[in-house]
Amino acid sequence: MIPLFVDSLSEYSGRNTICFSTGFKLKEANKKVGFFKPLGVFPTRVDGVLTDEDMVFFKNLLGLHDALDDLCPVVLTQDLLDDVLEGRKVDLVDKIRASFQKVAADKEVLIVVGIGYLWSGSFIGLSEADFLREVDGRLLLTDRFGWINRTADRLLAARQEVGDRLVGVIFNRVEPREEHLVGHLLSDFLRSKNIDVFGVIPEDPKLGAVTVREILELTNGKLLCCEDKLDETVERFSVGAMTAEAALRHFIRIREKAVITGGDRADIMLAALDTSTKCLVLTGNLYPNDVVISRAQQAGVPVIVVPGDTLHTIEKFEDIMGRHSIREKKQVDYAVRLMDRHIDYDALFKKIGL
Repeated sequence: MIPLFVDSLSEYSGRNTICFSTGFKLKEANKKVGFFKPLGVFPTRVDGVLTDEDMVFFKNLLGLHDALDDLCPVVLTQDLLDDVLEGRKVDLVDKIRASFQKVAADKEVLIVVGIGYLWSGSFIGLSEADFLREVDGRLLLTDRFGWINRTADRLLAARQEVGDRLVGVIFNRVEPREEHLVGHLLSDFLRSKNIDVFGVIPEDPKLGAVTVREILELTNGKLLCCEDKLDETVERFSVGAMTAEAALRHFIRIREKAVITGGDRADIMLAALDTSTKCLVLTGNLYPNDVVISRAQQAGVPVIVVPGDTLHTIEKFEDIMGRHSIREKKQVDYAVRLMDRHIDYDALFKKIGL
């Protein structure tokens, strides 16, 4: 059995997406694959069992048969944190080891999902790096490329920490202007340091898309029309704070968008409704006139009124877009196809010993 640890060098690098896409590829190759997350940080309960949201998702998505409390044996809650910090004896390491053995028993590859850094888990007595060595695992890192020196430094530090157990890296969400730098210059440099690059995946707005329903919930808004369109996906957002003529020229260039504007800007709303708009988000708790509502109903575009001002609403959108976990089936299917086009799975599987 090969334990493949997957972790990230930066936030929102698509670690979970790479995990489930790799899982599907292994299943496609008729390998017995499992998932394990030693330490969960997104607590939830399913049928009374405390577990991690990600592992519930993986279990349902890939049809995993292991029990949820074995898939993720330790979940970070406030109570657990208090117990550890106040010195109360909590037998967590043995619990992790026992669950690992159960889940690994009949698998050829076990994908071990990290939470963001090699030293996670140190506070409970078992860091990810130590666990990696203990179970003779292999480490695959993911990164959302930012600063070249920071990326190179972190990869070289990881290599120094775990040696040949680091099989390589996948760069995700790479902007077009950075593709040559990452795909050639940086990749060649890393290979000279015995760090393989298995993929350079371009930024794709479809993977960062959210549904209109999620926007409604996260903005604490009120829906005025088109409830049947709540499952439409929004890939981008645009702010309408200019003249109607300038807004129209701007909106034409942006597809699959939400438009944020003040509830008193009927001219902006009507301009947006003449373009590829998925929803209108009206700020300041201001309601539009009947002409806007009628036109939105004809176009099938939900109108949402939110209590905050425009700046506050923009900040919420910046937090939402591109920073949520993929859960919708069509997004999962799209992500798997995208990963398949840009990841050299044959090289990755050969490197881990398959």
